[in-house]
Formats: sequence, structure tokens, C-alpha cells
Amino acid sequence: MFGTALLVAVLLSSLLGLSSRVSAICLACSNCIYDQLPNGQGNACLNYWTCSGDTITCYYPSTEYPGTFTACEFTGSGYILMFSQDFTLTSDSPAVCDGSSIGDNSNCEPNNDPWNVGTNTCTSSEAYVGEPNSGLL
Repeated sequence: MFGTALLVAVLLSSLLGLSSRVSAICLACSNCIYDQLPNGQGNACLNYWTCSGDTITCYYPSTEYPGTFTACEFTGSGYILMFSQDFTLTSDSPAVCDGSSIGDNSNCEPNNDPWNVGTNTCTSSEAYVGEPNSGLL
């Protein structure tokens, strides 16, 4: 009897530990995309993001249209192991977004993460990130 109770206690504490760890994982936009800045300073990097429903849009300065942003849009395409959405680049995103992704960020830092894996929802409707090389050209 004591052995069974101990086993149940260990299993419950393991499940609680797992669920608390999962809730601390967030998903984030790629820091930069493969759009080379004209000033030779590197690639265009994340300025801000928006999140609504199961759609995350990441905004980077546009080199093709100076003074505007390139929007890379991702939509949730199902759940990974019942914990979180798997986000894929939408077909109407510009070709310069190819290779960018929504990826894990275990820190869940303020402003950097549009999606919380634990709650499986947007962390906010939008946030300014302001990576280096993220200002309008």
C-alpha cells in the first residue's frame, strides 16, 4: 500500500513539474531574415510582431520598398504532441521570408515572444522588439 501511494505521488509530482516547465516555453519570430541591407550592415532584423488567433506576423524593414516593413506571416497548422501549435509560413508571404520560422524560446522574455506554449495562446496582440538592423530604411 505504501509503495503504491509513493508511486502515485512521484507520478503526480513529475506531471506537475512537466506542466510547469511547458508553460515557461514560448515561440518567437526569427531574429533576422535573409534580406541584405543596402548599407552592408547585415540582414534586416525583427522590428515588431503581431499575434491574433493562430496567426503570427513578424515585421522586418523592407529593402525593396524603403520606408515600409516586410511582413512574414505564419499560421498555426496543428498541435505538436498536444502542447503547442506548429506554425508554418503562409503562401502569400514575400519570398524574402523563406527560411524564417517561428521557433522555441525557453526564456519567454517580455516583448520577444508572441506565443506561449503552456497556454497555447498569444502573449499579446503586438510588441515592439527593435533588434539591431530593424529600423526603417
